[in-house]
Amino acid sequence: MLPTLPCPVFLPDNEPYLGSELLKLFDITITQSMAVHRRLGARTYATDLTPLQIAATEIIPQGVSIALSMRELIRQAYLFSAGILMRPLVERTGMIYYLHRNTAAVTAWHDGWPRKSQPNFDVLLDLVMPSTCDEERKETRELLNKLIHSDPVTASFNSTTRSDGLRASAAGKELNEPIKADAISAFATRCLDRLTKISVKILGAPSEQIH
Repeated sequence: MLPTLPCPVFLPDNEPYLGSELLKLFDITITQSMAVHRRLGARTYATDLTPLQIAATEIIPQGVSIALSMRELIRQAYLFSAGILMRPLVERTGMIYYLHRNTAAVTAWHDGWPRKSQPNFDVLLDLVMPSTCDEERKETRELLNKLIHSDPVTASFNSTTRSDGLRASAAGKELNEPIKADAISAFATRCLDRLTKISVKILGAPSEQIH
């Protein structure tokens, strides 16, 4: 295990994965998402919201907040923690898509939907990754399930390269893992983009809603 040492606080001009194209795309998606949600914000205070729209105002902000948290964790090179947040991001993203497609479930949501009767994680992941192949979804599902628990598989996700070239389990920042940072950035971008699109579909004015 790497020793715990005083860690620098990285800023946008010196963060370790600065220049990554996938991280740039994540940043662009964040900027676009925040612009959309600022525009839709006033709508969320209306008194004539439908039950689905109310659910959206409860679920979507959580997902956006998780994505922004992941971005800050990547900036500070805490990649393992950023990776753990991928599953709760899928749960929020998938859930609002599920409610949009299954209007009868909206009532159950507002009635304190028992966890065991909610759609399982496989269903939610399918809604987040509809255009991917079964094998990719299977690999993603297995990784996200294991990351939130103490599992041997997570050891490989939490390993990093030391200055001498040896692999070790990171107890803090991971400064030399661009592939991992890119994978997390790409996944968060996918979820945030889908959250933004469903926000417009549910909360946007009729003239701008996406069909």
